[in-house]
Order: sequence, then structure tokens, then C-alpha cells
Amino acid sequence: MKIIECEKFQILNIEHNTIPIVLKCNAFGSGEHETTKSCLEIISKMDFSGKTVLDIGAGTGILSFASLKKGAKLAVCFDISFEASKNLKENATYNCLSNIYSICSTIDAIKSHYDVILANIYSSIILSNIKKIDELLASEGLIIASGINYEYNFDVRNAFEKIGYKTLQSVFLDDYVTVVLKKCTMKS
Repeated sequence: MKIIECEKFQILNIEHNTIPIVLKCNAFGSGEHETTKSCLEIISKMDFSGKTVLDIGAGTGILSFASLKKGAKLAVCFDISFEASKNLKENATYNCLSNIYSICSTIDAIKSHYDVILANIYSSIILSNIKKIDELLASEGLIIASGINYEYNFDVRNAFEKIGYKTLQSVFLDDYVTVVLKKCTMKS
């Protein structure tokens, strides 16, 4: 990609077969951190056609934007930061996305069931909210979780496996781990 800057304009010349995402970064999720890149790589290889997505700790909204641009029909994003929630809505406008909702709250305010849950947050937050995450994920749904420190990788996977999840993928990064988990209808 070639970037041309002229006064207050940035002109982005993107490569063929790429999916552009425009961000004004005032929150976590610029796409530069290894955990975000890892989630984006996984999302890029998945079929999101017609799926509903919940983005926990959404930051700029980058992961939800990628899933929507890959065919998801709806993304519900929440973050405890009002600035992040406000920034996400602004970024959604830049990306011409209307099937996205930004909520400033905790996970307790979220209802419904989602086909995919994105959680690029600290492992301690994932572990402390595992019951609610499980309630929100549809049967046979997927979780893409990152921001998991190496030392908590086993704990996170084990906690989900104990309640009927299967680990489909583990990606070991420089400092973190990204996992893809599937909620199984039959506990193994």
C-alpha cells in the first residue's frame, strides 16, 4: 500500500485483493500489535457470511470491521471506555458500516447469542467472564481470543475445555497466544 499525504488528506493506494479498513485511532486496536494482527490473520481465513459477532473490549472496532467486511451480518461491540466506544462509531462511519453497534458498558449489558465472539483482551478478563461468554455464544459458535499471556494459555484453554469447548487453533506469538475455540454441543 502506498500512502500519499497532502495537507489534511491521506490518500491510500491499496493493493489488488486487499480489504481496506480505515481507522482514526483513539483507542486500542490500530492493527500494529501482535495480538490484533494475529486475530486479523485468523479472521481473513474464515467465512463470516451471515454470522453475528460480539466484540469484547472492541477498542477501535478493527476486528469487527474485518468480520463485517468478510460477510458478517451484524457486529455488537462493547468496551468499558466511553472514548473507545465513541471512536468505534466514528471509525464505522469511515468504513461505511451500518450493521454495527457500539456499547459503552460491561459484559453484563450484553444479551442475545452470537455465532462468533472476538476477545482481544487480557486473559484475566476472559477467565473472570467465562460463564457470561459461554452464555452469549451460540451452540457450535467460535471464540477468537487473544491477549493471552503464555503463562495463562493453558488456564484459558483448560477452563473452556472443561465446559465443553474444543481448541481448534493456538497461535504462539512473541509475547502472547491467540486461540480459536469451538463450543461443542456434546461435551467430550
